Amino acid sequence: MEELLKQISELEYGITGSPLIAADILQAKEDLSDASLPLPPDEVFQFLTYYNGFKLDDRCIFGIDNRHHFLHDLLGENLASDNPYQDNMLLLGETSGTYVAWVKDKRQYCIIDKSSFMVLHRLKDFAATVRYILKIDD
Repeated sequence: MEELLKQISELEYGITGSPLIAADILQAKEDLSDASLPLPPDEVFQFLTYYNGFKLDDRCIFGIDNRHHFLHDLLGENLASDNPYQDNMLLLGETSGTYVAWVKDKRQYCIIDKSSFMVLHRLKDFAATVRYILKIDD
């Protein structure tokens, strides 16, 4: 994760949300549970404590918007989506034609087509997923 954080810090035009504190993470977990949305692995929340959401061109990783400081809120984006698998799939980010998702029953990160919700690509961990979506070379 440290290498990923370093790579992101070197991107010139990225926009991030305000850093999170432990209380923000606990509230986000509670909000996701209350909305009957799956919780992603802890590595997602670890990333969000450093980069609470990330936007670069038409690609973004959703943040946690407890204080209205980031455009793409994890909870809000999931509630507003037409995701037919909300009880099993948490949307973590997007590009113009795809979503980045955590698929609970498969315990995998996936790139999902926005219109069909078909899995296009599976990724090994959250760092690989962020690199993929932001087009950062490994």
